[in-house]
Amino acid sequence: MIMAVSGAGQAWADDASPPAPPPMQEQPPPAPQAPPPPGFYGGYAAPAAGPKVLPWREGEPVPPGYHPETRVRKGLVISGAIVFGTVYLFTAIGGGDAVYRGSSGYAALFVPCVGPFLTLATTQQDDLETMGLVLDGLVQITGAALLLPGLLVPKTVLVRDDVSKPIVLPAPMAFGPSSAGLGLVGRF
Repeated sequence: MIMAVSGAGQAWADDASPPAPPPMQEQPPPAPQAPPPPGFYGGYAAPAAGPKVLPWREGEPVPPGYHPETRVRKGLVISGAIVFGTVYLFTAIGGGDAVYRGSSGYAALFVPCVGPFLTLATTQQDDLETMGLVLDGLVQITGAALLLPGLLVPKTVLVRDDVSKPIVLPAPMAFGPSSAGLGLVGRF
């Protein structure tokens, strides 16, 4: 009898075990998605190979897809214009004020670069004014020495052919919530 009870207990324990899990299934593929709509102004072109601008010297071969262009030396022009223009502006304002007050010897300050040195020869100053006029003249000459070569001595560079061409395209444009129109977009 004891054996019957223990056997019945084992049969009950076998029946109480949880069922085996179903076999593993692969994940379903993701739902198909529509491609993104084209951009408002059209799609993007594939990037062109190579940099937009390359340094170049006369006599070197020109790589395919590039052409030579002459350009001003932008760094010299910007720095020279800022240095010369700022100092000359304040010098001319100071000279105009002095002439307005009756000191006609300061009229030479209207002459760029050499005006401060001409003023030294035509007026009486103390040491501080002399130092200021000499410094003013030297800074104006420095600014002009940067600006003039930047404008007068251009550099030649190679420009990628697709960069230098202006492109103008028509594009739809909305001018309000319920209106439509046509505009132009481009690259210059």
